[in-house]
Amino acid sequence: MNHDPEPDLSSAADDSEVSGHASPARPRRILVVDDEPAALVLATRVFSEAGFEITAVQSGFECLEQFRKRPHWFDLILLDLSMPFMDGEETFRRLRGINPDVVVLLSTGFLAQAQDRVDRMTAAGLAGSIRKPHRPDELLARVQAILEDVKMSRAGCAASDMTSFV
Repeated sequence: MNHDPEPDLSSAADDSEVSGHASPARPRRILVVDDEPAALVLATRVFSEAGFEITAVQSGFECLEQFRKRPHWFDLILLDLSMPFMDGEETFRRLRGINPDVVVLLSTGFLAQAQDRVDRMTAAGLAGSIRKPHRPDELLARVQAILEDVKMSRAGCAASDMTSFV
């Protein structure tokens, strides 16, 4: 017989206190994609301290490798626009090809110069964009707002689906 150890629910209790729900919830998972080591360190620290599970990679190729393994694992991808070899726009397009429901927040230091690209990506389902350099409180607030919007829109879809059965 296989006896698995009991799961550690201590972190789940923290999540339920934050969300106001009594049931245990898994930590939210973020894939951070940036070719700048300092940006990866900042995002990893901010999200880890807030209780998120973080996977950090330095290229679009690594992002796709992680995402292909687990296309429904990540709650959000924080994606840098300007990266060598495969930029954020191409990475985003490929992510959407794997899972059209992927939630992506674009990160760029060149928002004004890249507005046409950001507009195209938004039309294709981008959840939003944030300007670099990130302020930790701003980054966390933006990610939490997007995740809450996604949660509410998916709950709204489920609720509207239920009314068709009544």
